[in-house]
Parts: sequence; C-alpha cells; structure tokens
Amino acid sequence: MEKYKDFLRKVPSFDDFLHISDDKNFLTVPEDWGLILTDIKGSTKAVQSGRYREVNMVGAACITALLNEFNVRELPFVFGGDGATLLVPPEFKIQASVALKSVQAWSKKEFDLELRSFIFDLKEVYDEGHRLLLGKYQLSQGNVIYQFRGGALRRAEEKMKKGLGGLAIEASESEIAPKLQGLTCRWEPLSTQKGTILTILVSAAGNEEKSFDIYHRVLAGLREILGGNFKIACPTNPGSMKIKWPPKTLVIEAKSRPGKFISEFFGAAVDSLIAFIMIRFNVSAGGFDPRKYKSEIISNSDFQKYDDLLRMVLDCSSKQAQEIESLLKSFEERGEIVFGTHRSPQALMTCLVFSATQNQHLHFIDGAQGGYTLAAVDLKKKKAT
Repeated sequence: MEKYKDFLRKVPSFDDFLHISDDKNFLTVPEDWGLILTDIKGSTKAVQSGRYREVNMVGAACITALLNEFNVRELPFVFGGDGATLLVPPEFKIQASVALKSVQAWSKKEFDLELRSFIFDLKEVYDEGHRLLLGKYQLSQGNVIYQFRGGALRRAEEKMKKGLGGLAIEASESEIAPKLQGLTCRWEPLSTQKGTILTILVSAAGNEEKSFDIYHRVLAGLREILGGNFKIACPTNPGSMKIKWPPKTLVIEAKSRPGKFISEFFGAAVDSLIAFIMIRFNVSAGGFDPRKYKSEIISNSDFQKYDDLLRMVLDCSSKQAQEIESLLKSFEERGEIVFGTHRSPQALMTCLVFSATQNQHLHFIDGAQGGYTLAAVDLKKKKAT
C-alpha cells in the first residue's frame, strides 16, 4: 500500500491545462500496475433513446465502486461518459475485478445496460514499445484528476476491441451490491449561459513527440478563442446550477443504493429534500456551507481532460463554437488530427461526494443528449474513412 501511495505522491502536479503537453508534468507508471477499461455495450443506442443520465451513472459507478472498495480517495481514473479508465496497483487487481463484477450485475439488473470490463497488465503493452505516463491536473486543494498519456492506453483499447489481449472481466449474477456511496446526480441539467454546449474529442496523429506539439497548438488556439482562459468556458457556473425537488434522477439514485428499492427510494427522497432546502435557501448546518460548496463544485468539475484523447465540454457562444470547429477542421485538413464534436443546449453533471464539508468531491461533466458518446461516433466515422 505504501509503495503505491509513494508513487502517486511523486506524480507531478500542474494547474494550467495547457501544460498537459509538457513532459516534465508526467511520470511513467510501473509495469506491474493494472489498466482497467470499461464501457457500455450499445451506449450509442441508449443515449439516442434518451437514457444518457443512466449511461453517465453507470460510467461513474465504475470509478465510485473501486474508490469505495479500496477506501481510497486518490486513484488514477478518467470518466468517459459511457465508461471509465482506471489504474490499479498490483495488490488491488483481483479485488478490482470482483468489485467490477458487482457493478456489471447491478448495471444489467437495474438499467438493462451491459457493462464491459477488461484489465490489462501494463507489461503487456509496454513490451510492445508503449508507455503510460501520469500527470495530476489540480482542480483545487486536495482534488486532482489524473491525465493519461504515452500511447499505452490507446494500444490497450485497440487490443480490447480486437480481442488480442487483456483479461475480460466476465459478468456474473453477483449477489453483492457495488459500493456506490457518494454517487449522486441531483442537479438539473446545466443550461448553456453563452449559446451552446460543445463537446469535443481530438485525436492527434504521429508519434508522441509530434502529437504533443500538435496538442499544444490546438489548446493554444482554443484558449485564444475562449478569451484566454479555459475555465471561463466551464459549463458549471452560478447561472447554470439549478436544483429542484424532487430531482428527476431520484429513481436512478435509489437504484444506486444497496437496500430494497422502496426503502431506498424514500431514503433518497428525504436526503435530497434536505439537500434541496439547504442549497436552495443557503442554510448552513453541521459544518456545511452551501455557498462554499457551490463554489467548490465549479472548481472541481472535470470538463477538460486527456487520456490519449483530448476531451472537453465547453459552454461557448455559437460564434465561438463555429470558430472552434473551424480551427479543428484546419488541423484535420493538414492531417494533424481527427476530431469529433457534439452540440447540445445543456451539459450533465454526475457527482461523487465523499465530504461536502471538507472539499472532498468531484463532478463529472458530459454534454447532454449523448455528448461524449455521440462525439465519439463522429470521430470514429472520420477515422474509418
């Protein structure tokens, strides 16, 4: 355990997202770690039928279950909308597989969504000449989201899709409920304050050195269009954050709890009512300050990240969205990138709250109406041609 914690302490930290292209901000992951890939089979069809809240909940559940299983708050992961990518140290591999089996069974039982999970020994892709490097993008004091680079993740995804490696975590009729404490989605969809929510995925061409020169130039161009600061395009802001009672996601939250549905439904209803009153009317109690909490939500939103693929969900004007797509198209026409986009009037926020009083919470952002999933469809079509 101490060896794993020691490695994560050594991973460099940075607070300017443009610095994902700087080598000094990354550290190579030991080859004995496990790389976990999860996604929902048929997620495109599910989001097209309006089930994007459920898809996001299952994707976030993969992360929540492992953090709770190991009773840790710092484990490298990336939320991808319809799934997640996670890294686990060698001593956690078997336990991680068991925990994911429970998530798979829960996902199928409660939402009829088939969650696929694979685990790779990093040595398998390292032996092919790839590497996985980690950097910490610091959202606020004590809250980071890890950035993955080096090509190993992309290679593992290729091998998974072609059935060429890794170990499939087979779904089973698990009787054990996944540990999903802290997973909620009570906020209303985040309505754009500027005109449109633009979800973008960017995949750069070339080797590692060449691709990161490309990403640096892409990000520099995006930041200029957005007014010099990525954070002003965060979909989570005081104008977009609305909470109502009962939340539309009450049934989904009840299904994420381990007890019988009826009792958990009423429990979730009571908990969400208390939260609604305190947040809506700025009632402080028990160390909880709603104004401070709402400010922290904005800081702790993961609307931009990198995992061998640049992922961003931006609140921007229609003019800015057009300029962004034109910028990306110019890179694409030169053969430097392939990109996919999706526009919607709202973004969705799924919350992982371990402590609302101690600033221990993260908020997963996706474009509404299938943001990341449909942007990925757009990107894959281009890659196919």
